[in-house]
Amino acid sequence: MLRNFLHNTAISAVAYGIAGVLGLFAVGLIARSYGLAVLGLIVLVRIFLPTGILSLIDFGVSELTTQAIARGRVRDWAVASEKVSLLTVIAIVTGLIAGGVLWMTSAPLAVVFRVAPEQTQAFVSILKTTAALLPITFLGLAAEGALKGFEKYGWLRLTEVGSNALYIVAVYLAVWRGVAFEWLAYSYLATVVAKYLVLGLATFVAVRQTQLRLIVWSEDSRRDIFHRCWLMFSNRIAGALQQTVVPLAIGALYSPMEVGAYDLITRLPRFLKTMMAPLYSAILPLSTHIEEAADTRRLQILGRNGLVLPAAVVIPVLVVIALFSKEIVTVWVGSQHADQWPWLALSLFVPAITVMLGAGQSALMVRSDFLRLNTKYLYLQVFTQYLVTALTLAWFREDAFILGWVVSYVMFAPLVAHRMLSFMGLPGSLFWQQVGRQAMVASILAAVAAVYKLYAAPGGLVALMIAGSIGCIAAWMLSVTVILSNSDRAMVGRFARAMIQRQ
Repeated sequence: MLRNFLHNTAISAVAYGIAGVLGLFAVGLIARSYGLAVLGLIVLVRIFLPTGILSLIDFGVSELTTQAIARGRVRDWAVASEKVSLLTVIAIVTGLIAGGVLWMTSAPLAVVFRVAPEQTQAFVSILKTTAALLPITFLGLAAEGALKGFEKYGWLRLTEVGSNALYIVAVYLAVWRGVAFEWLAYSYLATVVAKYLVLGLATFVAVRQTQLRLIVWSEDSRRDIFHRCWLMFSNRIAGALQQTVVPLAIGALYSPMEVGAYDLITRLPRFLKTMMAPLYSAILPLSTHIEEAADTRRLQILGRNGLVLPAAVVIPVLVVIALFSKEIVTVWVGSQHADQWPWLALSLFVPAITVMLGAGQSALMVRSDFLRLNTKYLYLQVFTQYLVTALTLAWFREDAFILGWVVSYVMFAPLVAHRMLSFMGLPGSLFWQQVGRQAMVASILAAVAAVYKLYAAPGGLVALMIAGSIGCIAAWMLSVTVILSNSDRAMVGRFARAMIQRQ
């Protein structure tokens, strides 16, 4: 199981990394060639997909399908078939209703977001096309969840990379030919639909090899699914308010240009958070197996390693990115946006906290009591985020949303960590111990970078890549020395041997 887990995580991380980098290049190219206003319009359109604001009403179909199939594989397929059948119906009905509502409200939304008159017709047309495709995309969530339950990560990552590669090719062609901006949005929708069609076919093949079938569900299955859907919906509300609603609020308060500026600065932190998603999606079926076996010791090992090891790898790199954030913004989207680098550096606190806590939270997602408690904390965190944003909006405009986002994460991280470790039977001091060690590494790296910039600074892509690579190597060396204990280093060695044996 360990070798499969590590292998799934590795291929997922590589695939997400490639897909994310392609996405970053596309954003930079759009900002340079079409301007922030067009980037903002594209961001607003994408929000009305299940990966955006409509994740609020997906009711956790993907995650619950993963759990149902994972449990079916270790027990029997009868209950799993009932639950997957009900979840499939929920996905289809939700997609149809959401599509109808979006179609009818597309014109008023153009007014709400203050779309320029010359771009209104195109904006409305894109929204209506999105509405027509929503049933496919919602059903695609169930296909994604099923493949995760079957641990068929190769298909998921292949389609993720493939769709992003096709999209960036479409962006380059659009810039080269000078076509209207709406074709960028249509190209993206085409790649999304193609991805879900491939995933649907892969799911059909995987299901045929098992006893999973679409059947009528029992009262017990219906009650359990509706209860879990309600919990996921409650969790989604807070998650949507935390991040997805923000561009909509900025668009309503200001204009698509400010939406583009906000998206530009938060794109890299969100990409880094996405890079960690494969770890969490691979942990979910693993933790389900552990929960079914009532294996407390293995859950503790998973929890401790999930807190320490990913953070030891990722957070020192985030520190290096923060130290070179001004140079990164300049090379990525141009010197006219270089003054935004402090906000980019500040926003990197979010993926840093996510990588420390995300694995443990995902491992405990199968426990309803933890999910309820975690949702309560998330609502309090969202309240704090919007309170800070409201208090600073007059001074920082769209950047106030970044400030509120970061402050809320930093404030609630200790509380979430304490409860998470308590559920796993681990000491709360483990979190503060890791924070102290990470702070020590960050201080050393900051001092070295300050001295380096006194004499030289990377002025182009190649120089930035060289300086960043050297910085990352130094950061990892410090991490191994300062952050990891002898037992942690031994665990890394066992992980490496497991990966080699898997190959």
